[in-house]
This record gives sequence, structure tokens and C-alpha cells, in this order.
Amino acid sequence: MQSSKITIAKETLKLLEKQSFEKINILKVIKNKNSYIKNKIDLLININRYFDYLLNKRLSSLENSSQKDMIFEVFMARLDILNENRVAVKKLIKFFISHPQQFIRLIPSFFESIMTIALLCNINVNGIKGSSKIKGLFVLYIIIIFTWHNDDTDSLEKTMTTLDRYLTSLNSIIRFF
Repeated sequence: MQSSKITIAKETLKLLEKQSFEKINILKVIKNKNSYIKNKIDLLININRYFDYLLNKRLSSLENSSQKDMIFEVFMARLDILNENRVAVKKLIKFFISHPQQFIRLIPSFFESIMTIALLCNINVNGIKGSSKIKGLFVLYIIIIFTWHNDDTDSLEKTMTTLDRYLTSLNSIIRFF
């Protein structure tokens, strides 16, 4: 990821700690650094790609284990990254809840993130079965994000328990993985 994109993502997250997404002025964030940011949706996509970049960086040497364990580890690593920016991410979730049409515009970017997660977990994403796995991971990710949003424990115990429960259900009921 280019350093200018990383800088813009960090600036946006820093501003989100102080104000709502609606109040962020795009010109304050980009400061003529890069012309690829055309609107606020581009800012959100950039933040999501920044989180993907951090996830890839953190898990570059992920040990191979069962798919369930790998998914658990990758999801929790992603949530740890979100947790480092908890105030900002919670404001974004609040924004999406009140502006669901904006969330819909970001679905392709979220699917890119799910592809990143799948590749880190060595999940075969080819064909109809792979497409189903990606969709299932996407739904799981949304559920876990809302669980994380409401989890006030320092250790994210509620989130981990919920993630483990869903992964166990998916694994045993439909042989998803």
C-alpha cells in the first residue's frame, strides 16, 4: 500500500476519533496529497484497504492449522486491528446503521477483504462452492462486527465466544469448511 494512502487512512481515522463521519471535510484529509480520493466513499474504501494491508502484514507468517482455527485467528487479528481504532470504527458502524445505502456502496470493498481473509486461511474460493464460502464468510464477518461493536469486555471475550460458536455451527451443521 502506498505511503500516501496509509497517511490518508490514518488521518481519516484520527479525525473520526474527534467527530462523526458526516462532519469530516474531505479536503482536510487529503490536503492535495492524492487525487484518487474523489469523495467520502473513497475515504471509506481506503480505510478498509488499510485494514487489509495491516492484516496481511500481521499475518504474513500464519501457521497452517485447521481451517476453523485459521479463520478464528484471522478474524480475531482483523478485530484487533479494528480495536486499535475502536472509537473511529464504532462511529463508522453508527454511520452505516443510519445510512445503509452507503454500506451497500462499500460491499465490493468488503468482499475484497473477505477474499483476503479467505486467502490467508487457504480457503479455495474457486467455483460455486468457493463463491458460497465467500458469501458465508461475509455474513459471518458482518455478524462478528456487530458483536464486536457491542462487546465492552477488554479481552473481547463475547466476540471470541460468538465467533467460535458460529464457526462450530458452520463446520458441523453444513460442512461449510
